[in-house]
Amino acid sequence: MKKLKPLRLDFKDPYIQDVSRRITFLDIETSLVTAKVFRTGTQYVQASQLEDQTKILTVAYGSLYDLHNKGEKGVKCLTNRKSSTFKDDPHDDRELLEKLWPILDESDVIVAHNATFDKGWLLGRYLELGMQLPSHFFTFCTYQNLRPFNMTSKKLSELSQNLCGTDKIPTDFELWARCSRGEVKAFKEMESYNVGDVYDTLYKVWLKTAYYNPIKAIDFANPDSNDIQCKVDGQYVHEMVGKYYTNRNTGKKYQLYRNPRSGQVYRDRYILTSKNAGRGFIVPRR
Repeated sequence: MKKLKPLRLDFKDPYIQDVSRRITFLDIETSLVTAKVFRTGTQYVQASQLEDQTKILTVAYGSLYDLHNKGEKGVKCLTNRKSSTFKDDPHDDRELLEKLWPILDESDVIVAHNATFDKGWLLGRYLELGMQLPSHFFTFCTYQNLRPFNMTSKKLSELSQNLCGTDKIPTDFELWARCSRGEVKAFKEMESYNVGDVYDTLYKVWLKTAYYNPIKAIDFANPDSNDIQCKVDGQYVHEMVGKYYTNRNTGKKYQLYRNPRSGQVYRDRYILTSKNAGRGFIVPRR
């Protein structure tokens, strides 16, 4: 049985270089909030019981191009620790968000694990601060990409261990409590933890799983090319001579193509007799 290899992109291709510079891998760490409660145990905490707001502590990010070429050194981290207001309020994230804004604005795709969490908090903070939102970007969620599959756990820590042999930096709840107190050392530990979540876990898990659900994959196929390309890696697929897909309801036949690197099978969008057949309009076969 052949093993599926991690995604490999042709970074010598100018088109791949251009696309990869606008794909940003990102992970955020948010602050704790203080609440007034009567007792321990599971309970609903109302907004009126909160004494503060959730803020962004750190944001680690790196473009696909930089992560490929520089490894972990391609990850940058924005942190409240370096803001001018840190001593007065270690949770003040305005300067962090101002520095992050052009990164989001220039990105076409943000890759994150449970991406709705990261995107929601970032855009929510911009809204709360009365700041203009960055340009629309598409999110690629490494968690949702695995939705069709049942696995023991889809937590990023478990996926990185099981699929890549890498580990998240160990930490505990106390680290967030120390950051709340404005400890510089705690913020430095949080920054290292955050950076590790991008390269050793998120990025490597994405490389391992990008082929699995190509319908939701980032499209690396060059639209200006006349060749039939795999949407996942942008490289050529090969025609499966003598093999066709037959729609059992209509009896119509479609040419099949295979990606020799992943084994992913595609079907032509047009029937064999169509003048558009074989012109690169292909869809993943499910």
